Amino acid sequence: MIKNRLLSLFFLIFTVSTQAFADITLPHIIASHMVLQQQSDCKLWGWGSVDEKVTVKTSWGVETSTITDSEGCWQVIVKTPKAGGPYTIDLIGNNYISLTDVLIGEVWLAVGQANMGMPLMGWPPLDTVTNSKKFIAESYNEKIRLTNVMQKASFDLEKDVACWWWRAEPTYVNTLSALAYLYAKKINEETGVPVGIVTTTWSSSESKAWVDVDACASIPTLKKEINDVRNAKPKQKELFDWINSHPQLQFGPDYANRFKSVDFNDKDIPRLYFNDDKWPSMNLPGYMDSPEGIGAFDGVVWFRRWVQIPVDWVGKRLILSLGPIDDMDVTFVNGEKVGETLEDKKWDFHREYIIEPGIVRTDLLITIRVIDNGDAGGMYADKEEFCVYPEGHKEQAISLAGAWKYLPTVEKRDNTYYIYDYKKMDFFNRPPVISLDMRTISGLYNGMIYPLKNFKFAGVICAMGENNVGSAGEYMTFFPALVDCWRRTFDNPQMPFYYTQISPWIYSGDVESFKLREAQRRCQYLIPNSGMTTTIDVALKASCQYSDKELIANRLAAWPLHDLYKKNAEVCGPEYDTLEIVDNKIIVSFTHTIGGLVSKDGKELRNFEVVDSKGHSYPARVEINGNKITVWSENCKSPKNVRYAYKDWVENVNFYNGAGFPASSFTTEKKVGDSR
Repeated sequence: MIKNRLLSLFFLIFTVSTQAFADITLPHIIASHMVLQQQSDCKLWGWGSVDEKVTVKTSWGVETSTITDSEGCWQVIVKTPKAGGPYTIDLIGNNYISLTDVLIGEVWLAVGQANMGMPLMGWPPLDTVTNSKKFIAESYNEKIRLTNVMQKASFDLEKDVACWWWRAEPTYVNTLSALAYLYAKKINEETGVPVGIVTTTWSSSESKAWVDVDACASIPTLKKEINDVRNAKPKQKELFDWINSHPQLQFGPDYANRFKSVDFNDKDIPRLYFNDDKWPSMNLPGYMDSPEGIGAFDGVVWFRRWVQIPVDWVGKRLILSLGPIDDMDVTFVNGEKVGETLEDKKWDFHREYIIEPGIVRTDLLITIRVIDNGDAGGMYADKEEFCVYPEGHKEQAISLAGAWKYLPTVEKRDNTYYIYDYKKMDFFNRPPVISLDMRTISGLYNGMIYPLKNFKFAGVICAMGENNVGSAGEYMTFFPALVDCWRRTFDNPQMPFYYTQISPWIYSGDVESFKLREAQRRCQYLIPNSGMTTTIDVALKASCQYSDKELIANRLAAWPLHDLYKKNAEVCGPEYDTLEIVDNKIIVSFTHTIGGLVSKDGKELRNFEVVDSKGHSYPARVEINGNKITVWSENCKSPKNVRYAYKDWVENVNFYNGAGFPASSFTTEKKVGDSR
């Protein structure tokens, strides 16, 4: 009994001692090189032992202390001076942390989908950034700091999310958001103060993923999904526990070349003798994480296929044409590596690898390790491009389309790669997957917005909406709820919120994307302290991602330069205000008409229609009269409404104000309905 009591006492002393001397830690967002919002009450926070004293000292003269709570959490408020720096912040608990090179200035949160996420180097060859090389080469600026939040979807409100602060310089900005960087550049040029940009983006994400569940509850059509998410948590824990039982790899901030030498313990798979008899099959080309493939999955998947070739090809150099692979690949033929593409942002880069004569046999074993780091993944070439042929003789090509053996061997969750035992085909022992990705209700809010809630921002810039086309009416309820949600999260009811309109583009499924543009235009009147930037004149037929990021960044920056930084200038193009019907013509009045209403090319305004009481539209003539236009059609004797550029695809727009801003597409009709 005495022995047991002594052991219990020892254990208690050991536990208390361990807790007492636990280090204080910080969230990723609080780090050297960061920017804090000027002249504000800024929160610094973190974790430590229970009842641990934490002291914070800044080189601009603030000193404050606090005691960690019953869960080891601590938080202090430090008042920041006018813009300047660099400063240091020292934190003293049971350990000592010194944050250096901290600037005080203007801090903005940049959120969105692909147009916000596209890096300064672009996603060539399809999605490029105009003047990219020039911007990268000239990017060095000590007063601009940027950080990208790592992608993380979660069912739970996360306390932290990985990110690292970088100074603006060519080494870093090429992989960071072009729109966010160029916005920061413009704000810095116009104000002269340091600018920090925190970018949190996920391509192909849906707006419902970026808000809390309460905001989604305002949309009746989301009721079932909300219930599914709430019921999924216990099942997801079983899945996560199983995944976490496997060996793990993590990569730090310098991860551009992370896959060049990484060992996933799978070197046997490309070899000729490897037995893949029990592997299932999947039809390629196609996306491997589609419902017809693996389903929701990011990570490493191996593909193997035998191909018979003519005898007279033996001894010749062959070309292996695989088309684009999302995201990366290492490719083998008959056990020999013939090529690899392991750089980031190469998902639309077309792969053509040479098969040297020495490894060519009448049977070719093609083995490909595909690494998918997020969103859709796989080999998605056109069938004609997915082939093998003798060099110089593509007309003899043999198609590779059809069934391929496959096995997932590594799963990516957040920034961690979990290695499965390929010999046991361990992936197929995985518990059922509950959908958790960039489309899951609240998933990105929980993982990528909420962890930043204590950080002080001047405001938000946002580019999203492409995945809401077809739901314009719903969007006008949902988007204001999203903004309200974020303002509550950041405890800033009037936080400025500026956003971009989606570009004209023809989406699949007859979804009438022009209605979503109109919903976005109207949302700026439903959301206080907001403003919209149109992208109507930078649209591309080939992609909904526009290239002229500088033009749109400068237009976005016009809003805070006017609203917050007191630059007396226009902020947007002509905005519809009122209409008056006179005989068989409609007179339309506009706001935001600095410099008057103009035709950019000097020709009559294009893309206008008048609409009668039955909803029939007619191409219209237009005449500019000061800050008004007169619109009519010889074919419509009783016009009721006016439409401008109100189509999925529109080009050659020429309706601007004298300040150089284009008008958004619009309709004067009262209702904007859903198209699905």
